[in-house]
Amino acid sequence: MSSTTSTTTNSLALHEIVLSIADSLNEAQETLRSMPPYDEYGRPNTLYQLPYLDFNLEVISQFETTETSGGSLPARAIRFTPFRSAETTTKNQGIITSNISGRFVAVMPNEGLPQVFLECTAEIEAVLPEFTEYKLTVRAVNAVNEAIVGKRVEVNFNTFSSLDFNSGTSVHDPVFMSAKDGYTGENGRFEVIVRLDNEDYDSNKTFIFTANSGAQFSSIAISKP
Repeated sequence: MSSTTSTTTNSLALHEIVLSIADSLNEAQETLRSMPPYDEYGRPNTLYQLPYLDFNLEVISQFETTETSGGSLPARAIRFTPFRSAETTTKNQGIITSNISGRFVAVMPNEGLPQVFLECTAEIEAVLPEFTEYKLTVRAVNAVNEAIVGKRVEVNFNTFSSLDFNSGTSVHDPVFMSAKDGYTGENGRFEVIVRLDNEDYDSNKTFIFTANSGAQFSSIAISKP
């Protein structure tokens, strides 16, 4: 009497394996962060931060050919499966056992520097027959209100926010009279001159401008006083 043993092979794409490790690491760190800062006697608890995680994966990689209908060419894909020590493989079968190693490193937000904030202000520069000129000032500061010098800043007219703010009524695009992007000066300021169409401005419509520096954003709304 002969017996038949059936096995099930689970395969994952390499990015799914790496992402699953990253998700598990993130869950572990969240659990460590959720620990109470003080014990029942009011004494500070020890808090933990995972600085890095080294990993080493031993996987089997194999190319597979999938036939497609419609006369198109066969598609080839690589499949990764967990390696089991009891398995025996040969290159003649198109199967290769590989080691993949790497490290997940904890990176401090903003490279460990104080958080950067953007402050936007606007003031009238000139009133012309067809336009009203405004000077937009973006100031980059850190958490202790110190000016950040040499910070790249970009200012743009926010068309969609302006449309929503004006109940779906569009406004003429402002005209930038100076460069929309540049670097903050010694006082941490970057200035832009814009012209607003008086037809919209005198109709009490609102213009929304958005300044950004990397992942930091700040917006300002301008309308006739």
